[in-house]
Amino acid sequence: MPLNFDLAGKVFDSVEVTIIPRQIEAYAAAASDTNPRYLASAGDQVGSPVFPVVPGLPIMLGTVGSDPDLGVENPLMTVHGEEEIVFHKPVRPGPLVLTPSLERVEDKGSGAIYVTKVAAVGLDGEPVVDQYATIFVRGGGSGVRRESEARPVPPVKGDIETEFTKHVDLTMPLRYADASGDHNPIHLDAGVATAVGLPGVINHGLGTLALVAGGLVDHLADGDPVAVRRLAARFTDMVIPGSDLATTVWSSASGAYLFETTRPDGSIVISGSIEMAGA
Repeated sequence: MPLNFDLAGKVFDSVEVTIIPRQIEAYAAAASDTNPRYLASAGDQVGSPVFPVVPGLPIMLGTVGSDPDLGVENPLMTVHGEEEIVFHKPVRPGPLVLTPSLERVEDKGSGAIYVTKVAAVGLDGEPVVDQYATIFVRGGGSGVRRESEARPVPPVKGDIETEFTKHVDLTMPLRYADASGDHNPIHLDAGVATAVGLPGVINHGLGTLALVAGGLVDHLADGDPVAVRRLAARFTDMVIPGSDLATTVWSSASGAYLFETTRPDGSIVISGSIEMAGA
């Protein structure tokens, strides 16, 4: 059944949440990120660049994605396609007010996408972080064959800035599920994963991004996560736990860094960009 393509622009009720130090620590540990800025014992603890999904994702999926007016019938038929996180201030322990909204709903023929935004502000009303998730819904389109859409021209890669490798250990999906609250069974139960056409348990896309973001902060910002102003990623292929992922980072004319993360077989699993303060 197709999604409700006329629902774009809907704003949902705001929710107040409180970020606690152990949430920040647990999320970093789930991504094997040992940066001391994420420890409660740090003089000025901050969340990692992907940490905002911990308070944001339950609202993105549980409030917006579960809205009966939107029409997502089976959450197992959804795929997280893209994520963008824009920082106005670092995320620190304390209260935040989150306001979710539905930015776009688009027919893709056999499927559909919806884009949800969660804007987080402090109790003083000052913006802290905005995050956007693009979700693809298999079977959520009209079924009408669509003409091929013109793809945006990809940014031009400059010189290679750095390269690094990260290992996705076998227990990461379980750790990440506990730290993030994302217990989608395709990441935890091989039987469920194969039933929906996957080769087995796959790593969380955001978990893979958190792993990569740790390397980006280390290699591009000397370990200072506060330098990150914007992180955007497109999830293009699955990651099987137990594999090594290689990331290459390029400069660009815009001042942002472009990156691609690949599996051992060369398949790109994430492509994206990261912007730093002063860029």
